[in-house]
Amino acid sequence: MLSLDFLAGFTIFMLALIMVLSMVPGLLAGLESSGIDYDAVAYRTGVILVEDPGWPAYPPWELYGRDHKDEIQRIGLAVSKETPNILLSTKVEKFFDESFFTADDYRGKVIFGDIPYSYHFSLKSLDGAYDMDAGETPPLGYGYIRRAVKIKEPGVANIGYDSDYTTADDSDPRTFAIRLNFSHLLDPERSPAYRIDPRTEPVTVNIDFTQYTDPAGATLRNVTFWKMDPTRPSPQFTRIPFSYDTDDSNLYTLLLDDAPYNLKPNEPVRNTIAFVLKPAATSLFTFDQNSILEIRFAFEEVEDELPRTNINGTYLYDYDNAPPPPLKTGVLEVAIW
Repeated sequence: MLSLDFLAGFTIFMLALIMVLSMVPGLLAGLESSGIDYDAVAYRTGVILVEDPGWPAYPPWELYGRDHKDEIQRIGLAVSKETPNILLSTKVEKFFDESFFTADDYRGKVIFGDIPYSYHFSLKSLDGAYDMDAGETPPLGYGYIRRAVKIKEPGVANIGYDSDYTTADDSDPRTFAIRLNFSHLLDPERSPAYRIDPRTEPVTVNIDFTQYTDPAGATLRNVTFWKMDPTRPSPQFTRIPFSYDTDDSNLYTLLLDDAPYNLKPNEPVRNTIAFVLKPAATSLFTFDQNSILEIRFAFEEVEDELPRTNINGTYLYDYDNAPPPPLKTGVLEVAIW
């Protein structure tokens, strides 16, 4: 009987001892030191930047102005979720604009920590085209992560004497159109890393006008935007309402012989036309997968005189005429302390 009583009591004692020991770490958790793994925070931040396009996705966060900055929930630099480590140049330029984003913006939309971390972000490309940074100089003992990345830049349509475009009938007014067919440009079979997307990247057109005009030059009357949905019955182009006489470099830039103008210049041009339509303007036009956009340059003719320019017709802004350049190689570094 003594042995059985001893065995039962010892068993109960051991069970109680095991339960007490299992509870001790939880009781002492509040007394332990609260060390922070800065490398882990830097790694998490780096993943957000290079593997996530951010939110909102469309219109993309980089198009939001100061009045709507609070609507930006997350800042990511990737072209899309399907293209990790490939950054979009327009996102990169907006991200490193410290006149737009504050320290609280970086902490609340990129780092996502309850602690007010200090930070330093940098991006450098091997060709030196990108050498950008934001934040403070890191002290000793900071956490960091480096990611090898590629940077996607938009294509440019350079129109010269040997450019291929469809010429309109000579009886038509001297109008030259740049046509963007969204169903072709946004082909889902093409990787987003090599896709022309006017909704997120600028449309850039450079015309060497010396090849198309006499020494006296020709007057550019206006630049207008036209839209068509080919899926509708009897599709036709309609002019897009726009403040054509308002200068807004956030929406577009127009240079005639290197001098800036609005979209109704009524000025002579002799050498070059440089036009950039920004994504912020394209987002206002509400294009879908089937839309066709035309940017029309209308030149003024003088009655009873020979035409001063022989450029008219339609030029396709596509993968043959404005291919995206090769991806640039770079290194993104995130430092947290």
